[in-house]
Amino acid sequence: MAWILLPDGKKRAVKKGTTLAELSKAFENNYDSPIAVGIFNGQEYSLQYKITEDGEVDFIPMNSVEGMRAFVRSITFVCDVAMKELFPDTELEVCNSLGSALYCTMPKNPLDKEQLKQLENRMHRIVTEKHPIVFFPVDRQEAIDRARQDPYLGEDVLAMIKMAPESETLFAYELCGVREPFFEPLLTSTEHLSAFELIPFDKGFVINYPEMNDYQMLPPWDTVRRINHAYQEAEEWSAMIGCNTIAKLNRIIREGRADKIIRVAEGLQEKKFVSIAEHITKNRDKLKFILIAGPSSSGKTSSNQRLCVQLEVNGLHPIPISMDNYYVNREDTPRNPDGTYDYERVDVIDIALFNEHLTQLLQGKTVQLPYYNFMTGRREYRGQKMSMKENSIFVIEGIHALNPRVTASVPDENKLKIFVSALTPMSLDAFNRIHTTDLRMLRRMVRDSRFRSHDALDTIKMWPSVRHGEEKYIFPCQEDADIFFNTSLIYEPAILRKFAVPLLKTVPPEEKKAYFTARRLLRLLNLIEPLDEDAIPNNSILKEFIGGSAFAKEL
Repeated sequence: MAWILLPDGKKRAVKKGTTLAELSKAFENNYDSPIAVGIFNGQEYSLQYKITEDGEVDFIPMNSVEGMRAFVRSITFVCDVAMKELFPDTELEVCNSLGSALYCTMPKNPLDKEQLKQLENRMHRIVTEKHPIVFFPVDRQEAIDRARQDPYLGEDVLAMIKMAPESETLFAYELCGVREPFFEPLLTSTEHLSAFELIPFDKGFVINYPEMNDYQMLPPWDTVRRINHAYQEAEEWSAMIGCNTIAKLNRIIREGRADKIIRVAEGLQEKKFVSIAEHITKNRDKLKFILIAGPSSSGKTSSNQRLCVQLEVNGLHPIPISMDNYYVNREDTPRNPDGTYDYERVDVIDIALFNEHLTQLLQGKTVQLPYYNFMTGRREYRGQKMSMKENSIFVIEGIHALNPRVTASVPDENKLKIFVSALTPMSLDAFNRIHTTDLRMLRRMVRDSRFRSHDALDTIKMWPSVRHGEEKYIFPCQEDADIFFNTSLIYEPAILRKFAVPLLKTVPPEEKKAYFTARRLLRLLNLIEPLDEDAIPNNSILKEFIGGSAFAKEL
């Protein structure tokens, strides 16, 4: 027998070999959607997982972030199975998410629109027939031997198996006779996967799937979103230099070639800053305000400073302005329903004052800039004045900089809107990808620990609120950007591992949700070779998070 602490806080003795699915029956009515996967001792598992020791059990419903991730992994498996059946000479490669859709390519023998429709129809039949997705542990040596026999998946899968800790059990999944390794759990059957569609896009297609709040409703997908093209560019570039999976990055690090990858990645970003600065310089007669916005930990501040350097090279006089200094006093800060401060809303900015100052600057007047004291929660004036001079251009950075309300007083012809985000093109292998939101959370966790006296627990607990604010207030503005800038660096997962792993290990098990997130991120980071930060230039965007930035005084 094993003693299990259940979600209702009660302990129960169960026979060893009892599955999470069997235990979930008593809790199904507690959720507004079917249970997707289970948690045992802080780690995510298929509901078919068998309990063999004492521990703590919890469950994840479909209508949740992690539940929808399990949905996406499962529908990807269905796509792979259908493709192997219909088009065995075509290979499926999962690239990245594009909103509520997953972009996939076919490096070998791409399908035309008619064939994609055949593929979609076969997937729907597999879903309708409610096939089981069988989960089972795999012997490590067996997994290695199998990976060596697969000419397509072999290299990346083999590398991931070897990086996984010896103490960790490996799992595989089987659907309609097709077996594949997945590093995170899938659903137990195809029953709940009906809401999806395949849409031809660029060099492949997207699997459009539901958003987090309703696993049965399929939202429309916009094929012309700017973020799609930014992701595509990152994918193509990383593939071109042979570093588009963690396995390839690990090999580069082990072979001592990481310095070159760092130089090339940093050189690419510098080239883009130069290009943006050239565009601004050519339009200097009209452009007076450069607006830089983006979600948390996207590298807005460093992007601001890097761009300012290039503008100075071109003979302009850039003046950086942080919107943080226009925060309303703390007592005037909007609040969440529970009474806590809501720092994600655009109304945390004194929009009226900000617009007044922009108008005055555009008219050639001098304004006295505020300074927001985060310790006291009040706006102060410390004598800093600013005015438009010859060749002046104001570079404004803030999460809400692209919100039209914030700069309503400035004509569009006088503004250049830049949206920055960290869109990682890295994946573990053809089916297992790294989520951009995870990368940003790791960035923020490291920065918060080093510069803001917050531990990993603080960052993880705060993250859902941050993400909610981004989805509601920031991402809706990204399509209005004139330029989309990707701040992700191909090598950064290996750098972040060194700093993030010790932080994640401090999250206590009693903080159940945070502990689960920490365990999940630790499993990911353990698959990555660590890389020392010495070779990173001091103007790198990554230095904003790990320390040692040349712009430290400005940051």
